[in-house]
Amino acid sequence: MIPALHPAQLFHVGVVCEDIDAAMAEMNLTLGVTWQGGRAARMELCIFGEEREVEMRIAHSVQGPPHVELIQAVPDSPWASPTVGVHHLCYWSEEPLTLIATLEGAGARRVLGKDGSASGYFHLPGGMLVEVLGAETHDRLSGWIRKAEKQHG
Repeated sequence: MIPALHPAQLFHVGVVCEDIDAAMAEMNLTLGVTWQGGRAARMELCIFGEEREVEMRIAHSVQGPPHVELIQAVPDSPWASPTVGVHHLCYWSEEPLTLIATLEGAGARRVLGKDGSASGYFHLPGGMLVEVLGAETHDRLSGWIRKAEKQHG
């Protein structure tokens, strides 16, 4: 176990899907999950070490934490092809650079985000994909999700 990844800091479980609208509707109907987000947005990202602009559709469950994060598949990216099951686990940290150094010291490879940045996706040696968020990003996302929670009651 990597000691820096504490279960209490699990923020969301990422799931990649082909059709985010269908996935949101299905999970609402079957699990009672309500959503914040899901609209298309162009994002500047560093993917596999290359700067790219991609259109993303991402939604977070209002229920949580941990939340469910739905991501519509994006060709030639870490979200290229949906598979059955969990895509990634997202952890937040008060000291994200220390957590990232610990992950990289254990053999994890950065696949999203610039070297030295305080967030990103990391492939662990065993194949698991882990996302790291700093406390500021965690707080911003949490606040955004709470707005929807108030709207949905």
